[in-house]
Amino acid sequence: MRILTNYDTALMAFGLVASLLILLPMLILAASTMRFNITITQKGDSKRTPTLPYMLPFIFHGVPLICDPAKFITEILMRYGWRRPLRIRVRWLQYIIVANPSHIQTIFKSSKQLTSKPAILHSLKHILKSPAHAVAFYAADNSGIAASPRKGSNIKHHNRINFHQAHTVHEFLSGQHLTHIADRYLTILQRNLSSLFASRSDDWVEYPDLYQFIQIQATKASIETIMGSKILEINPNIIDDFWEFDNNVPQFLKCLPRWMMPAPFKARDRVHDSIKKWHAYAHAHSDCSRISANDPEWEPFFGTKMIRARQNYMLKMKPLDADARASEDLGLMMASNGNAVPCIFWFIYEALRHQSLQEQMVAEVTSCMKSGELDITSLSAQPLLQSVYAEVLRLRIATGVARVSEFGAFNLDGYHIKEGQPIIIFSRPAALNEETWARAGKSVSETAPLDEFYAERFLVSMGDGDQRKNTTSSTSASAETKYSFSLNGLAGSWIPYGGGQRMCPGRHLAKGEMIGTFAVLFTQYDIELTAPHSPKIESDLKWFPVGALPPVGKVPFRIRSRPKLD
Repeated sequence: MRILTNYDTALMAFGLVASLLILLPMLILAASTMRFNITITQKGDSKRTPTLPYMLPFIFHGVPLICDPAKFITEILMRYGWRRPLRIRVRWLQYIIVANPSHIQTIFKSSKQLTSKPAILHSLKHILKSPAHAVAFYAADNSGIAASPRKGSNIKHHNRINFHQAHTVHEFLSGQHLTHIADRYLTILQRNLSSLFASRSDDWVEYPDLYQFIQIQATKASIETIMGSKILEINPNIIDDFWEFDNNVPQFLKCLPRWMMPAPFKARDRVHDSIKKWHAYAHAHSDCSRISANDPEWEPFFGTKMIRARQNYMLKMKPLDADARASEDLGLMMASNGNAVPCIFWFIYEALRHQSLQEQMVAEVTSCMKSGELDITSLSAQPLLQSVYAEVLRLRIATGVARVSEFGAFNLDGYHIKEGQPIIIFSRPAALNEETWARAGKSVSETAPLDEFYAERFLVSMGDGDQRKNTTSSTSASAETKYSFSLNGLAGSWIPYGGGQRMCPGRHLAKGEMIGTFAVLFTQYDIELTAPHSPKIESDLKWFPVGALPPVGKVPFRIRSRPKLD
């Protein structure tokens, strides 16, 4: 009898616990929803950012955010709106999600107050293998990126790592330096492709995957262009090792331990060691201080003046030892290939899928040939090529731009955001927001929905009376019409490179690489899909919000040399 009584008591206790486990999340959801609704009714200039409703204490929004961030962010913006900033929580961390183009512009214009330092430190520590003392060195720099250090900072000029990084990249990826780099990229790419097909006459050569082909050829040309030829000569496996590492960046970003993905960690170690080996070799054969106007733009050991300048200032910073400097250039290798290469693939893939579009794009390319040579400056100014470029970035970039107020609170249109509170802007929701794009006068219709590729989305007819200012434009004339390329009205909506003073400094080079790679392949080779009627390849949203979205699946193709166009 006592046994039965104890059994009944245990059963009742179990039922009570089970009921609480079922009811508790519902009660928490109801309470958090009530708080959200009360918060959004606030008025005034110091409003609290509403926290999204949640069901689980402590974990809060962590499960859906980690499992499928693209779906989670898309659904919360559809459900709760994009006009106001929204707060999400993951354990003890809190983030402010901003999707209003007006708010995004305000954030980008506040570069003096807002910094991306926390995101940089996270990448240094968890992705780039930077030693702890180097991460601490970066964290201690409170001088900002402007020429004049922030008031109150006591960081010596030669230790202003954030300023030197920004200043060097901006200086050597613009003007005549940029023109030289872009031309050299085309020259090296053409040389490599010619060598690859030299013994194959005019026969078709089939490849199982266009993306892998682009990865190898574009990365090889990019690394030699920027870092010189010796890094590839003494490290013949560095490209394969790099992509084995880079293909797992989303897992590194989640801070997964080595035992869960030993192969990517080992690949990163090999790339890191290869860069150290290259640095030592280059310093033994070249002088990184040779960056004056009379010095060569490129040499085989360090490559461009940008690399020499980076080495020159880092050598003066004691915490940046050989390991730290290798981590720096691993980051540069990622920045110059990780996003550009997938976008080059999509640029070429869309041209292969649409024969009429391809013919129009090639026509613009051939108009930019002088004495049989490609003029990269003219190429990058062609309206249709620019529109395809901008559309690829709009649709295939899914990055998260992080900002934080390092000194004092930040007021965002009346919302009070505390010091140190991370603000995150996602490029993909902004790119797919039909209302904001319609306001900008861009094509959003049944024939050109925002979730589909539309090559002419950024073209404006010159006869439309478009008088809007701040338009990046160039014109193209035919027997029928004239049109220009325009990003007018899209500030805060088209943001593949971020914005403000911290906008990606390599954006002009990436544009030249995308258009230039297409130009080389489609004027000097016949190239076509071997399975043209297969379902179109989709983007891999598992990369949201890391950056460029690679394709899901392989794209078989074939290619052959053809006589050079005059």
